[in-house]
Amino acid sequence: MNHHDKSVDVYERLADALDALPSGFTRTPSKVETELIKLVFTYEEASLAGQLTRSAETADEIAKRVGLDEAEVTVLLESMIPRRMIRADTLALETGVKGLGKVEATPGQEPKAKSVKKYRLSPFLVGWFESYLQESKPDSKRFSQLYEQYVIEGGGERIFAPRPGPQGVIPYRGSLKPEWLEREPHNDIAAHFQRYDRFLVIDCVCKKEQVACYGHSCDLPVKRCGFVGMPPMVPLSENVLSREEAMKLWDGLDAMGTMVIEGFYGFTMGAEAPQFVGGCHCCGCCCCILNAGRLGNLKETIQRSNYRVVKDYEKCHACGECVRRCQFFAHIFDKAADDKPVYHREKCVGCGACGMGCPSHALHLEPVSEENWFHVPSSFVEWEEARLRNMGSTK
Repeated sequence: MNHHDKSVDVYERLADALDALPSGFTRTPSKVETELIKLVFTYEEASLAGQLTRSAETADEIAKRVGLDEAEVTVLLESMIPRRMIRADTLALETGVKGLGKVEATPGQEPKAKSVKKYRLSPFLVGWFESYLQESKPDSKRFSQLYEQYVIEGGGERIFAPRPGPQGVIPYRGSLKPEWLEREPHNDIAAHFQRYDRFLVIDCVCKKEQVACYGHSCDLPVKRCGFVGMPPMVPLSENVLSREEAMKLWDGLDAMGTMVIEGFYGFTMGAEAPQFVGGCHCCGCCCCILNAGRLGNLKETIQRSNYRVVKDYEKCHACGECVRRCQFFAHIFDKAADDKPVYHREKCVGCGACGMGCPSHALHLEPVSEENWFHVPSSFVEWEEARLRNMGSTK
């Protein structure tokens, strides 16, 4: 693909295209974001990707619009999918209509799956940021340093601040009542483990980013992300675990209690409501989303759950376990309060880690008021539209 138009800065165009997505890609004064792009995208890849949007198109439609050969465009698009620079969508995902575009059926004949494939631009985060760090490339350190600079310069603003967030806090298993799980099935971790026999579990890319940038990270396990259900025909491997192995690993991470579960809302078109489809055990020392608030001074980063901790000070024995577990400093020791940790509700994200570890049962989660209730979008399309409506307030 040698159709180079020197009058167009393809990296700037791609940065603008990424910023126009619902996930955002904030432009900074130093333009450090274009340096991130240059480490990941070749000139040809950036030239094509920068002309895509969130609207899914076939390779033929894209080729005609940009004036290139369809076969050449298809090869380039397909090469970027594994690296999560481009995503291929079904019509169901594009329209929000369950089952649309998945199957064609003729009376008296076996249904046939549609062969139409559409492509759209994939976001920076969650997207090619994670994919790049998973590959552990030689310039991962440079990439990590640029990312840190990007966040410090305010790069996280349009990614993390608009609601609904890219990911959301999922309360610890066992911290919610059954009726609360019925209302919000995307919080039902136990049901997720019963739906599948094997699960994809990968290394924490944020921990890798810390190692690449600083040469070290925390002592918490590196394998703690994903837990995405896989089809039964996928062979077991180092990263594809059986249900028993995955649950054992999850339980072990829960027991540590010093991580926040960031979940994917699971906009599956075959489900009647969003389900829990996977999540990561994230720590404040490594997680790029949790650290965005600290590095970039953002008031909001991760989407909070619909629950907040309630504390019974009379039961509190001042053991400090809540202080150790909380990643958001919602529990702080205060000598003026009889040396008992003081709970700051405004900092609570509703993860329930403190309550699950409290030996005196002084902490538990309760739902927020209906006025403050966050209604999880019913589809990926609804999530994108809500993000785009709210992104203007962060400019």
